This record gives sequence, C-alpha cells and structure tokens, in this order.
Amino acid sequence: MPSSAPPAGPLAQLAAPDDWSVANPKRRVFPGQPDQVAPARRFVAQVLDGSPAVDDAVLCTSELVSNAIVHTRSGQDGMFEVVVWCGRDSACIAVIDDGSQGRPAPRAAGPGELAESGHGLAVVQNLTACWGHHRYQDGSWPGAVVWFRIDWNPG
Repeated sequence: MPSSAPPAGPLAQLAAPDDWSVANPKRRVFPGQPDQVAPARRFVAQVLDGSPAVDDAVLCTSELVSNAIVHTRSGQDGMFEVVVWCGRDSACIAVIDDGSQGRPAPRAAGPGELAESGHGLAVVQNLTACWGHHRYQDGSWPGAVVWFRIDWNPG
C-alpha cells in the first residue's frame, strides 16, 4: 500500500531541475477501485489548474490510474497514490501502485486492429515528453511507480 513518504529513486529525477523550486509535490492516496479514476483526474486537474497542458495531463493520468486498477494488486482491495509536481514549464505525474508481476509497455496495434482497450500507454507515450516505470524489487517500496513528464512553453 502506498504511504505518504516520497519514494526514493527515479521520482527524484522527473521534473526539469529549475521546476523543483517552483512547487512542492501534491499527493493523494485513493482506494484501488474503478470509481476512483474520476477523483484522481479531478485531483490532477485541480493541481494543474491554469496549466496549458492540463487536459493532456488529466488524460494520461486516467490511463495510468486505470492500468494500476486493472493490472496491479492495487485493484485487488489495494490502494494507489497520485503525485503531481507542477513547475513553470513542465509537470510530472506519478502513479504509485501495489505492484504486479508484469512490466508496463505500450501495445503496438496490429494492422486493422481496432481494440477498445490496451493502448493507454501508447497515448501516454505520444502526449508526453517522457515516461517511465520502476519496480521496487529491493523491498524499499511495496509496489511500482509509473510516471510521465509533460512540457509546455511558458506563456
């Protein structure tokens, strides 16, 4: 189950260096239930209110939260946490889940394939500056984190 302590490792490297002085991360823990996708989206929208990339960030968050609920132990009476950093010209969003045996990877669509699901990470990959994941196999954290950084030009 996620806790309020920030995980070590890749989360410390997400935002552009100048952005860290702009805002402390905002975080919220949610039950691992499908009806929590909308509250997680609202949380990100609230933190990024006024950002030029809020819509893309909310869509990508929705994809990561849905994946955490469907593909990790978070969706089996677990929890997930959403962490948001907002800087002058970028934002980083991380979804910390209870872990799974698999690794997140974008699904390549085959010729003529029109599947209604399975393409969320491809959306994240196309809308963000970068994304990644980390599984805490050393026992320092009970699950995994999937994150993305989204950039915009300062106005």
